[in-house]
Amino acid sequence: MQPRRIQFLYTNIGRGHPFYLDGIIEALIRKGQVRLVRNETDVFAVSRGLSAVAWKLVRKMYSLGSGGGMAGRFYNRLRRGSDYNKPGFVQNLLSRSIVRTFENYPWPIIVAHPILVAALKNHPDLIYQHGELAAPRESVVFGADIVFVPTADTAEQFRLHGVPSDLLKVTGLCIEPALVRQAEDAFTARLDRLNGDEPLTGAFFSSGAEPREHVTKLIAIIEKIFRTRGQVIAFAYRGGRFESGLRQRLDQGGLKYKIIYEHDLMIPREEGIILVTYSSRRELNHRTAQLFPRFDYFVAPSHERTNWALGLGLPMIAAGPPIGSFAPLNYSILKEKEVAVPFNDPGELSAVMELVSTRREREQLITMAANGWKHYSIDGFDYIADFLCERYID
Repeated sequence: MQPRRIQFLYTNIGRGHPFYLDGIIEALIRKGQVRLVRNETDVFAVSRGLSAVAWKLVRKMYSLGSGGGMAGRFYNRLRRGSDYNKPGFVQNLLSRSIVRTFENYPWPIIVAHPILVAALKNHPDLIYQHGELAAPRESVVFGADIVFVPTADTAEQFRLHGVPSDLLKVTGLCIEPALVRQAEDAFTARLDRLNGDEPLTGAFFSSGAEPREHVTKLIAIIEKIFRTRGQVIAFAYRGGRFESGLRQRLDQGGLKYKIIYEHDLMIPREEGIILVTYSSRRELNHRTAQLFPRFDYFVAPSHERTNWALGLGLPMIAAGPPIGSFAPLNYSILKEKEVAVPFNDPGELSAVMELVSTRREREQLITMAANGWKHYSIDGFDYIADFLCERYID
């Protein structure tokens, strides 16, 4: 009998939700099971008419809302007030083409966004991957046959909201397979550097929407670190707000930096600042894996990369303010586990700088690294790939 194949349905808005589907596909490919991946498509490809217009508006709202300010406050209230189990006019409009496209669809479908669970709840073989540590009320949607969650604590949140225990599969943290493969050697080398006297290297990431408040904070830290002889690797979307803002600040200050483009095969060990530009999630993931062994700490919003702080022994500086419903809950988990420190306002910059550039403060970084190493399984994507192979290969 031929194996059933899986339809991966993306929203392709931002990086977070699409990232989790990317990881499953990569894990399947690494296991030689590319035949299970029947197709990859997104809501924009299958939507027509008013439904397509509605999705484009959602993407625009995400971009504006994640930028902070009045639009950000409206976006946060809208997200927190969402209940995908009680669809209204807008949700029905977004779902219309999706429901028609996959009506009587013979293959299993896997999604990573709750609105797609609600749209496809009548499909007989629907899989929902919830990869985030946090589980706000909006993320709990009924109708999936299987719900993948990263930790027992996340599963408990789903159970408290009414999802039956037998539908929940605890996978372990979902971290890029290319990073998991390097994790132990990178952690050992990181501890050696943290115990040494050489300048540390920080990795800097914005979220997919590149909110102005996050970008401003990232640029402020990068400039300060450069002036204290620290090492910086900044990952920025090519032509985006982070790249243009950082280059403008560095050029104005007369600060030297090295730009890495898509065609550059090797990345030198430059002193100071390396600006790595990318144009796709695939390119970003490749560059991240390529440079991961150099990371001593990282600076990013508390979205999908919070898994690194909790599972890879990589100390995190969480760039705020937390936007949306997931970020503040994710950060509260990291704070409890003592693997991250916040950078929400300019007054915290001095404390952050002491942490990453003052020798006496490295003990805190060493503790943060130890608190985030081997307390959780980091093979979540492998777990999911193995589960899918067992379920769908006869």
